[in-house]
Amino acid sequence: MWTKNGKSKGGSLDVTPLVDLVFLLIIFFLLSTTFRVAPGIRIDLPEAASQKIRAERKEIILTVDSSGAIYVNKDLVEPEALSVRLAASALEDRDTTVLIKGDRNAGFGRMVDVLDRVKHAGLYRIAILTQKVKTKEATQEGVGAN
Repeated sequence: MWTKNGKSKGGSLDVTPLVDLVFLLIIFFLLSTTFRVAPGIRIDLPEAASQKIRAERKEIILTVDSSGAIYVNKDLVEPEALSVRLAASALEDRDTTVLIKGDRNAGFGRMVDVLDRVKHAGLYRIAILTQKVKTKEATQEGVGAN
């Protein structure tokens, strides 16, 4: 409202709480979008040139770590229990895709055992996950850029 001398009185809006709220929301969204998919199981995937896997309807993720322990969707299982769970999944849906993530240092025998159990259960849609190959050009760019 204007007074006789031409100045307004009152009516100021403090935007400091609004700025604080927006800043906290930005921090929240930045932190919540940087979480890893499976932070509990640490493996070193081997490298391969082909990388794409189509998204399927139903999938089981088998992880074999460097010590040979087997995980089914982040749950530690014994080899006998793995066979039972795979057979139950095969009875439920034959088109279930099995994604195998094996550590680079996992034993060859353990990986063959896992593949054998998957096929014995009747699941034939299998993909072995790898990480993308680091090209020599990208490595040389990092070395020469001093």
